[in-house]
Amino acid sequence: MFFHGNYQVTRHICPRNCYDACPMLAYTRGGKIEYITGDTSDGASARLCSKRENILSTVYHPRRILYPQKQHGRGSGNWQQISWEEAIDTIAQKILSLKARYNSMLPLCLNKYSGNFGLLHFAVEGMFNGLGATTQTIGTPCFSSGLDAQRLDFGDNITCDIRQLRESRLIILWGVNPAWTSIHTMPMIYAAKERGAKIVVIDPVYTETARKADYYFELRPGGDTALAVLLLQKLAQDNRLSYNSHQVTGADELLAAVKKSPADRLLDAAGMSAKAVAFLADLLAQNHPAHIWCGYGLQRHVQSGLTIRLIDALAMLTGNIGVPGGGVNFADTRLVDTLPFKFMLERPDTRFVDINNFAHSLKTLHNPPIKFLWIAGRNILRQDAGLTELHKLWSQLECVVVADKFMTHSAQMADIFLPVTTEFESLDIIGSYFIHRLGINEPAIPPRGEAKSDIDIARLLTNRLNELAPGTSTFPAHLSDEELITAEFTPEICEMLHIKKWQDLYQGPARFRPPAPLWQDGKFTTADGKFHCCQLPDKFCQLLPNKKYPFHLLTPHAQQHINSQSHPLLPNLPEYPQVSIHPSAGQKLHLQDKHPAILWNDEGSVTVTVNFREDLAPDIIMSIQGASIYGGLNKLYKGLSTDLGTLATGALGTAFYDVFVNIRPKG
Repeated sequence: MFFHGNYQVTRHICPRNCYDACPMLAYTRGGKIEYITGDTSDGASARLCSKRENILSTVYHPRRILYPQKQHGRGSGNWQQISWEEAIDTIAQKILSLKARYNSMLPLCLNKYSGNFGLLHFAVEGMFNGLGATTQTIGTPCFSSGLDAQRLDFGDNITCDIRQLRESRLIILWGVNPAWTSIHTMPMIYAAKERGAKIVVIDPVYTETARKADYYFELRPGGDTALAVLLLQKLAQDNRLSYNSHQVTGADELLAAVKKSPADRLLDAAGMSAKAVAFLADLLAQNHPAHIWCGYGLQRHVQSGLTIRLIDALAMLTGNIGVPGGGVNFADTRLVDTLPFKFMLERPDTRFVDINNFAHSLKTLHNPPIKFLWIAGRNILRQDAGLTELHKLWSQLECVVVADKFMTHSAQMADIFLPVTTEFESLDIIGSYFIHRLGINEPAIPPRGEAKSDIDIARLLTNRLNELAPGTSTFPAHLSDEELITAEFTPEICEMLHIKKWQDLYQGPARFRPPAPLWQDGKFTTADGKFHCCQLPDKFCQLLPNKKYPFHLLTPHAQQHINSQSHPLLPNLPEYPQVSIHPSAGQKLHLQDKHPAILWNDEGSVTVTVNFREDLAPDIIMSIQGASIYGGLNKLYKGLSTDLGTLATGALGTAFYDVFVNIRPKG
């Protein structure tokens, strides 16, 4: 904390699930935060993204819930404000009654993910682990197949420093839209362009980033695998590959299979012309070093792990790994993998269920069944797959607790609502999975109302359980926030961050990796120290539209919010999801611009509003995530799995972009 004129200034890191983990400064006067700016102390931009106003609005918005609530009749909307004592006692009594009935804590289930990525927010997992063997979700809906792909190829999940992009001669943004989702990388991309680099975007949708690029390549959704093979094929045929065979294993086998692949089928799968592929191959061959940024969009298909492995191989076999400005960026988990998370008290007897197939878990677990559900950092009744089935199975739950700031769709179907703090009201440490940054969230103001941090809630529940039944929980509720953080910052972690103690973060964020090129010594962290090329299967598993459901449904991230995190704060939300479709496709189906329609498939149907968009392919229907009152597009997704994911996260990924639908006018 420091002072600037009449303002108290505190440091923060945005904890939402986002590439940038933006450093922020909060300016507080008279006990109220008046504005926030970017924190430039580690070289970041003073600019914050378009979510800036919503970030601060979470603190003071009139719809924020500041006191514990109990609902009389789940889904009735008949909420009553209660004390923390009553809320915690109600929860504790239910936990103990379930333990007595089933002689187990396995009926208790935690479903938590990325609403806040703060270190101390893992106290929720620690609270559950302190109870004994419970049921918890495992996996991620975000990026697990890509994590596995790079772990298999390189041996690790690490990214190059984004400042390395300034050394690139070619930057390929493949399935990513940083102009909307990672504004702190854009200055690096612009700097590279000023130094002569060419910027390429590969995407089924003409995004804002594509508008700023030198070249845009439109491909069929899910055609990324075919395009990667085509590029390898063309470069191999023209003898334009360049790599050290002593650093690679499996290259000969991969290239032999690539050369035999029928180009005409691959071109059809990619939805691109041979001329376009040859042009892109020329760009790769003529501009060195090249950097490829694999976005999460291209690994939301059933064969997505293979896709990223092929892109890794493309970079490796063209000599773009281990050189300044080269590489393939996806996600960086090294810091999280290194932190000890001592207060999580991990247990080998936890019963894990796939976070991407939660409805199925509710239906099939019987010994014992799930009866108690704690939701934190998620809005599963809006974001999960199999929503129709999940709603049907909800009644089997005897107690649902939601810890949140707003009355989300999931909270509306809860029994107990626990109000939580924002990143401006409690201490925490935040890291990034893309930009190599770790920083502090220091309290700018006391918690508003009776809101409490996740770790304070864990302490309250632990203490009450042990009062009612001594020894029920082993969670270290007696340790302060500062003591828990100190235990995490081992000498190894401090050395990685180039700090002496975690309190040094009060002076500004720390970088946890030097800006040197990755793998520059040619040695990888695989078992044999070599890069591992994937093997090409005989047949790709690419899913395509059919006569009954002729449209791909794509749901990219919005510019103004992440998933439904800011949904309650957005002004003038439309009643129904807005879907975009090419006018020619819409007119054939007698749709009208700005008019309602029914979007449907075998999973269900949703009322939407049509918007004609000229730059979409005629077989795509696109809807930006979370931008309507009723939403419900996840109702159309049954939860297909990707080809990889278990190695890094314990569960396969989910193919959110392999959803096929039809549409008709409403009425």
